[in-house]
Amino acid sequence: MADKTPPRLPAGMRDILPDQMVKRQYVLDVVRSVFEQFGFEPLQTPAIELSETLLGKYGEDAEKLLFKAWYGEQSSGDLSLRYDLSVPLCRVVAMHTDLPRPFKRYQIAPVWRADRPQKGRYREFFQCDVDTVGSASMLADAEIVAVNYEVLRRLGFTDLTISINSRKVLDGIGQYAGVPDALRAGLYRSIDKYDKIGLEGVRRELLMVGVPTEPQQKYLKVVRESMQGKIGQSPDELGSALEQEGYSPKFAKSVAISTSASIKAVEAFAPNELQALTTQIAGNNALAFRQGYGQSSELIAENVVDKLLDLIQLSGSTADALDGLEARLKDYPSAVEGIAELRDLFGYLADLGVPEEAASLNFVMVRGLEYYTGPIFETTIRKPKAMPSIAGGGRYDNLIGMFAPTSFPATGVSFGIERIIDAMDELAMFPPEIRPTTAEALVTVFGPETVSLSLQAATTLRQAGINTVVYSETSGRLGDQIGYASAKGIPFVVVLGPDEAAAGNVTLRKLGKTAQDSEQQTVALGDMVKTLTEWR
Repeated sequence: MADKTPPRLPAGMRDILPDQMVKRQYVLDVVRSVFEQFGFEPLQTPAIELSETLLGKYGEDAEKLLFKAWYGEQSSGDLSLRYDLSVPLCRVVAMHTDLPRPFKRYQIAPVWRADRPQKGRYREFFQCDVDTVGSASMLADAEIVAVNYEVLRRLGFTDLTISINSRKVLDGIGQYAGVPDALRAGLYRSIDKYDKIGLEGVRRELLMVGVPTEPQQKYLKVVRESMQGKIGQSPDELGSALEQEGYSPKFAKSVAISTSASIKAVEAFAPNELQALTTQIAGNNALAFRQGYGQSSELIAENVVDKLLDLIQLSGSTADALDGLEARLKDYPSAVEGIAELRDLFGYLADLGVPEEAASLNFVMVRGLEYYTGPIFETTIRKPKAMPSIAGGGRYDNLIGMFAPTSFPATGVSFGIERIIDAMDELAMFPPEIRPTTAEALVTVFGPETVSLSLQAATTLRQAGINTVVYSETSGRLGDQIGYASAKGIPFVVVLGPDEAAAGNVTLRKLGKTAQDSEQQTVALGDMVKTLTEWR
């Protein structure tokens, strides 16, 4: 006998079984209905794109996560699984120039990213995107924010925050503070971590921007191995390990004592916290790295960092914060334009049904992808439980121009549907009518002599709009059939045995959690649909 293949899945992939698919379909149906309520139209694009379509659109870090695809025995490198739905949309618009604009589309489809799998993060997952192409007006952006709010409100999330910022404003803040153009990407990455690492953590990261990657990586390796117990934690042991990695004795000695103290200060930690902790310890030695390796690279000056952090902490009402920012950035035209756009956007939200408390200006919200050019959005949930970002997007006016001679303005948002479903499951937010199966009734089969009547009853129920399954064995015991319905979560059992058939009746049983909770009534076969409909 040939060896059997063990049943297993690749890391980061999963099966979604029927009870979960029913919940997923409910969520996607709500999302789809809101999209169409706002006049967006469905679009489908292929799972596989030419690699050239995807490369150069997301940034270096994101492109490392692309899945390559090929057929036959050798990889040509020409094909990749799609990373998101925005870049394929831009390709579609560039190819189909006759589409009426503004073009309002939505797409609900899987995407693939070779990310590190963890709870709530998968390598294959669905995105729900809604975008408007061909309008530079902030009306389009405000409508995207309104769609974002309405989808989550309809799903039952009552306390959420849609953070809004602008890449034009962020660029202006960087220019005003004096951040060199070449370091702007590092500026974005560091500010984007504000919620995770706090103000001081962002300061440490900004001071490390421009320090060459190689010495940082070697230092992180030593710290990581020390925290894992592979290297001792004393200054001498750490200094020796750093020298073995190629650091000069002077540099190794300058960081060994503080590194030892930082490592010893860490008590128990989870494996998934190791990377963040090692990065934080490296940041504690930012000044030493700047002195040791900064001569060969461009760094953000300490006074520039402080000036920058002062700006992103501006608070008060939206109007006051924008006024305060404009007073400082008045000499930077792009920033002034971004501030005016934000004023328009916030001004439209109330008329679109978005409560003032649901949308807030947030200068430390960045969004990681490099193609954003204007307003950006990110949504977090506060209640019933605080959650990380479950929706994000923004304006990307130049992306379509990477595929066509002329670009078109565009804006949109993508929902993290996997996180939404997981959260609703964990918090029991699904309506009670969402059961673990699509079937509402099971029709019993007692034997060959009653099969015809059972099939006719099932057909009658289906024609009346009641999802019905017929037990597929002709010799099943009634107890087994009721047990099957109970295990599947089917709420009603239609009993059609020889006695019912002879009398022209049907016995309807509404299953409870226990046999004592169940209810039963016998009615004429002709009253079956009416009785079951009233009982549902």
